This record gives sequence, C-alpha cells and structure tokens, in this order.
Amino acid sequence: MNNIKLFIEKEKRNMKNPRYLSFEILMSVLYDGAYSNIAINKALANSELANKDRGFVTELAYGSISKKLYLEYIIQKFSKTPINKLSNQVIAILMLGLYQIRYMDSVTDFAAVDESVKLCKKVFPRGSGFVNGLLRSVLRDQRAFDLNIKKKSKLLSIKHSVSLDIVNLLVSQYGEEEAVRILEALEEKPQMHLRTNSLKIDRASLIEKLALEGVEAEEVAEDPLALRVSNFKRLQDSPSYRQGFFTVQDISSMKAVRALQPKEGETVLDICAAPGGKSTFIAELMKNKGYVASRDISEKKLKLIEDSAKRLGISIINIKAMDARVADKTLLESFDRILVDAPCSGLGIIRKKPELRYKNLNDIEPIYDIQSKILKNASSYLKPGGTLVYSTCTINKLENENQVNSFLESEAGRHFTLIWDETLLFCQGQSDGFYVAKLLK
Repeated sequence: MNNIKLFIEKEKRNMKNPRYLSFEILMSVLYDGAYSNIAINKALANSELANKDRGFVTELAYGSISKKLYLEYIIQKFSKTPINKLSNQVIAILMLGLYQIRYMDSVTDFAAVDESVKLCKKVFPRGSGFVNGLLRSVLRDQRAFDLNIKKKSKLLSIKHSVSLDIVNLLVSQYGEEEAVRILEALEEKPQMHLRTNSLKIDRASLIEKLALEGVEAEEVAEDPLALRVSNFKRLQDSPSYRQGFFTVQDISSMKAVRALQPKEGETVLDICAAPGGKSTFIAELMKNKGYVASRDISEKKLKLIEDSAKRLGISIINIKAMDARVADKTLLESFDRILVDAPCSGLGIIRKKPELRYKNLNDIEPIYDIQSKILKNASSYLKPGGTLVYSTCTINKLENENQVNSFLESEAGRHFTLIWDETLLFCQGQSDGFYVAKLLK
C-alpha cells in the first residue's frame, strides 16, 4: 500500500512539473505519432498548473517540435555518438534543454541545464551525465548554434526545420525567393482569430464583453465578423465562449465560407465538415434559416459539430457520417451551394501543427486521388446554377490549382466555370496558408 501511495504522489509531482509535461508531450508527438495540439491540450487538462506554467509548457513543447531538425543538428554537432544511436528519451530532453537555452529568455542557462539533468535522472538515469556534458559544451561554445551547411536546400531545411521534400516542393512551385519568404514566415507565431456569432451578438459588443474578461480583442479588416485576440489563456473558462458569442476560426477559413455566399432558405452541403467551423458559419450567414447538411467520414468528430451548433444556438444543421469519396445517387442535384473543404497535406497550417513540417512527398501523394474523387462526387450533388467552393488549408499547387484545372477538363467538370481562385500565403499576411476556388454550374 505504501508503494502505491508513493507512486501516486510521484505522479502528482510530475504532473505539476512543466518540464516533465513538456517531455511527455514531445515523446508522444515525435515517437508515438500524436498530434501536437491534442497532446498538449490533454496534458494540460490533466494537470494542476497555474496559467504561467501552462504557457511555459505550451511554448516549450510547441517550440521544440517546431525546431526538431535544427535542434537535432545541434545535438549531432556536439555528440560523438551518432544521434540515431541515442535513446529517444535523451534526444527529447536535449531538444527541450537546447530550446530553452536558444529561444527562452525567461530561463537562465544554468536552469536549462540543471533541470534537464534532473529530468533525465527521473526518466533515463544512465543518460544524465551525457545530457549534462553536451549542454555544458554548448554553453562554452559561442558559435554553438551556427550552421555549417553548404547545400542551399539542406541549409533551408535545417535552418527552418522543414523536411527537404517540402523545401524542394516550395522552391519548384514558387521559386527560391518566394519559398524563402514562406519559410521565414513559418518562424512567426500565428495569431488567434475569433468569429463573432452574428445570431447572438455584434462585433463591437463582443469586444466589450471580452474586455471585461481581461481579453484584448481588436477588429480586423479582412472580415466584418472577425477579431484578433492576443492574450487568451483558457478558452473553456470564457463566459462569452460558453454562451456561444464566438467561435475560434482563422480569417482564411472564413474567406472560404464568404466565397460560398449562402443565403437564407437555401440548401447547403458541407461535404467534409468536421470539426464544424465552416458549417456553423454557413448557418449563421443564413440567419439559421434553411438547411445545412454537415457531413464527414469521421463519426467521432460529428459530436464536435453537434456540440458547436448547440453552443452557438444553431438548429438548421443536419449532421451525418458520409464517405465523400463514394458517390451517392440519392443526392444528385439536391443542393443550392456546396462547400468542398477537402482533406489535404495541411502545409498552410504548419505554424499551428508543427509536426506537419516533417511530411515527405510519400505522405502527401495519396491525398491527390482522394481530393479528385470528392470534388467529382460533390459536383454531381449541385443544382444547375449553383455555386461550389473548393478549399484547402495547404499551399501545394498540386492540391489546389492542379485539382481545379483537372476537374474543369474532366467530363464531370464540363458544366462548371471557374469564377475566381486565390492562394493565401502566410508570408503575405496574418492568416493561415489557404486556397479558395469558386465555381459556378
């Protein structure tokens, strides 16, 4: 019994230790394939940390994942042992320690080393001396964090911590100068945007309510319902959120729905709807009058759409599971407007999901066929004279312009006209990278 009590107490202490939590998150993302946002949210939800420490965990975990290739390069630079021979625990601890030394001014070098060694003694004791020695070697070298890589593509890959495949893809599609601007923009912290729920409140009143909650919010020109916030701590603690006055949504995502131009009383299909941000925006623009069919292949995620609609006071959304790759003849020419927010590589939201930085072309290529099938099927569900919007949160032209052009040249697309399309690059503003194409049947 005493051993059980000691174990429980030890676990409680670990859950209150920000660096231990950051280590657990890093291990789950890098070696178990977890999504960074889910891993962080789960870890923080189960912790008893104060807001300051929660912020520390978020920055350290996200930052270390975002700088993975660069930090691994520094580890190898100072390690006599090949990095692939080191234990995963030691690599993760070194990454956390190096990130604190290189990027976190709030942490002293001594604390970064000392806490890294303590952490290693807890989770991988025989590696603590190695961790201590390597980090101290880094501190003694004034040029420790310099890069010495001659090949330009590899230099860009390590410097910006993005896979070589992604670097080469960006250079081939945008040219080296623009590709470098895109990669540099990945270093910037993404801004958080909120969408005012026009069914319940206006934007000016929402700003006032958020101010009373201690949240700084300002209008943005890109959308009349959008706000930019800078100091939101815990979304679930916000009375305005619980009352359904707003939804977290990037302005690029809002633009896709704006392009659709849904009207009151219409029938609209959101064919890849989860987690529901676009479906609920469609319903809000329709003033909750009409019919929105919200479909997604993931039955687990349908609950997210249902919960959002309920919180926002929306009643016109019909939610069902659907595999958009499979044609459904019962839906032929049933909808006035259709949104195809296609599954994609996610290269436009790398700043928010840093594990996407390390995708290679083999990860991306199977998506092309899926996108093509979904677009073809969705087009058959649209009434003549209807509007279809195809959108993705990627900047890969093979998933964007190429998909739309191939569709227009196909038998399914011969009745469609491209009204306009646009690629939003995060190096040109504060939104995510995004693509939107508006087609008329």
